Amino acid sequence: MNQTPDKARPTPRAGIMDIEAYVPGKSTAPAGVAKVHKLSSNENPLGPSPKAIEAAREVAARLDVYPDGTARRLREAIAEAHGLNPANIICSNGSDEILGLLAQTYLASGDEAIITEHAFMVYKIYIQSAGATPVTVKETHERADIDAILAAVTPRTRIIFLANPNNPTGTYVPFQEVRRLHAGLPKNVLLVLDGAYAEYVRRNDYEAGIELAGSAENVVMTRTFSKIGLGGARIGWMYGP
Repeated sequence: MNQTPDKARPTPRAGIMDIEAYVPGKSTAPAGVAKVHKLSSNENPLGPSPKAIEAAREVAARLDVYPDGTARRLREAIAEAHGLNPANIICSNGSDEILGLLAQTYLASGDEAIITEHAFMVYKIYIQSAGATPVTVKETHERADIDAILAAVTPRTRIIFLANPNNPTGTYVPFQEVRRLHAGLPKNVLLVLDGAYAEYVRRNDYEAGIELAGSAENVVMTRTFSKIGLGGARIGWMYGP
């Protein structure tokens, strides 16, 4: 039905208002509760590093100056820490921003993107925001099922989002299985390896994705500073070809 001129207003694209909103962990304690052990957001209970606090104080007096839009110093520091080429690193307002940009860049109406059963909720939100269709694949024992993911790939598949390790299940996919997943994908399908919790895996068969993202044309790896006590800083980064 057409709106009358006096009631007309801007309307969002079809489907936008049907997207289920992301519900973050609560940032304040309920009234009357003196002490809370907050587990919902996986925030570091020890707080940020004293060195991070010191660095924040040093730059606080320069908040009137625009930051370097290329994040050159940060990219160089990340590259040095991980042995990477800084030219292949993108920094962002949390890794969430990068995930959203990937969806907006590579997805369109009629496309599909694959996520696993207990995947990070924002994947689905960003897929739908781009006008594409999320395809949810069942997990096996709360672990991403590589065979099931490959079986779900169709000519309309454009992105696969894989959190490794995954939250909230706490499971991970061994890197040989990640390589098998990549080998089975069409070259035009982008594999996004979300390594937000990579620092918490100490297993010989695990690798966050640096090697694959550095050698394949259709693989990127995203990381974040949020899980090492810097959630409020909103710093994320991506490494890729």
